[in-house]
This record gives sequence, structure tokens and C-alpha cells, in this order.
Amino acid sequence: MRTKKIVNKSLLALLSVPVLSLSLFSGVSFADSQAKSLTIPGGQGKLTSNVWRSTSPTSSGNTYQWDWQVSAVYSGSKTVQRVRASWKSTASLRSSASISMGVSADGASAGGSSSWQSISTKEKYWENSNGSKSSDWRSNIVIGPKKDYRSGTIVTTNKAQVKLSSDPKTYEISAGV
Repeated sequence: MRTKKIVNKSLLALLSVPVLSLSLFSGVSFADSQAKSLTIPGGQGKLTSNVWRSTSPTSSGNTYQWDWQVSAVYSGSKTVQRVRASWKSTASLRSSASISMGVSADGASAGGSSSWQSISTKEKYWENSNGSKSSDWRSNIVIGPKKDYRSGTIVTTNKAQVKLSSDPKTYEISAGV
């Protein structure tokens, strides 16, 4: 009988672990992501554009904020001359609303118009020309004031580019969420 009680207590302890584990993730914000790949001609490898953005914004003061990350990844055996990730975001805004992706001088605003407009940040990029096979960047998008953002209209894109030492062409592929 004693052994049976120990086994039952152990079984109960094991069964309670998944419930406890699930509760630890209750505040986790999920993300939208896309990976698009381009096969480079001549068996030279593959270029992948990755973009990730938190699905729901967090509210901070009178702004909405989303985390984001982009990357350009070359998979292959060729020598990379340069690899670049270029990003921007677009949203429907009005009045004095503005959008920024957290990179110097990339912001844009609706310019005071009372009608909804599609407003894009300035395209920015990070490039590696040191032989690296990838380039990435991450930051956060800020839109405010809240009342002048049309919910659900945020779009984030990433253009991946690679220039191989063995090929005169620059290859590119884009992804977006």
C-alpha cells in the first residue's frame, strides 16, 4: 500500500507540471513572421529574407509599439561580397499621427490630414561587407497618437540582397507581414 501511495503522489506531481508550465506563458505575445527564399542560379546557394513582428502592439502612454526583427541570410559555399537587409513599415494614419521603426531619422507622419492615409517609414538598411553570410537588425515600431492609427493596418517588409564575389549580379528577395 505504501508503494502505491508514493506512485500516485509522483503521478499527480507529473500531471500538474504541464498545467503549471502553460500558466508561465500566459502573458507571451505571439508574432507574425515570414521567410521567403530565392535559389541563386548556377547552384550558387540560396538567399532568404526573414521578417518578424509581434502580432499585437503594447500600449505605452499614447502610443502603440511592436517589436520587430529582420535578416538577410545567404546559404551556400560562395564568398559573399556584401549582404544587406532593408526594412520599412507602412500603416494607415491620419491627423498628427507618426510612425517610426526606432532607427535614426526613419520616421514619417500623416501631415495633419483628417483622412486616412497610407504612411511609410523611410527605408533603412544594415549591410555586412566583411565576408559575413548574414545581416540583421531589430528594434521597435512606435505609432502615436493611438486614436489616429487605423487598427490592423501595420505592414512590415524586409528586402534581402546578396552580392557574391563570383557573380556580377546582385540577388534580392522580399518578405512581409
